Amino acid sequence: MNAIQFIQSSLFEVFRSLLAESAPLETDELLYRPAPGANSIAFLVWHFPRIADNAFNRSVNGSTPVWERDKWYEKFEMEITASGTGFTHDQVAAFNPNRELLTGYLESVQTSLHDGLSNMAPEDLDRPMDPENPRATVGRQIQSIIVGHGFFHLGEVRFLKGLQGRPFPR
Repeated sequence: MNAIQFIQSSLFEVFRSLLAESAPLETDELLYRPAPGANSIAFLVWHFPRIADNAFNRSVNGSTPVWERDKWYEKFEMEITASGTGFTHDQVAAFNPNRELLTGYLESVQTSLHDGLSNMAPEDLDRPMDPENPRATVGRQIQSIIVGHGFFHLGEVRFLKGLQGRPFPR
């Protein structure tokens, strides 16, 4: 397995797990927030692919994110720049998309990332994102902003499920 295949496998696991974790939940469980400042599972299942979409397609691949290209922002009735980062407590509380919309966007981003990575060679991971900062490579961007971020939010989803008495699948 080369580095690109490893990244694809890791991302497959994050996306598969987010779908598996959210699939059996009722709407109130998807929207559960243990405190006013907390995120909901629905928010996290949207936010991670939104960030991954932008970080990979715009920053790594130099292409239009799925969010913009397929007008997902219109389907979610959100601003084109919305990503969840910096949302207020009220904005997170008001986030209430239907399951099909969440799943559709997540699956579209998963396909986009898989296909985009398929067009990369392992040596592309060493390419600097910014010539002024050669340590900030494509590989580091993918590792921290996409893969690491995904597993971080997957852990939050599992924690929120546990608070509701719902175990995660094994």
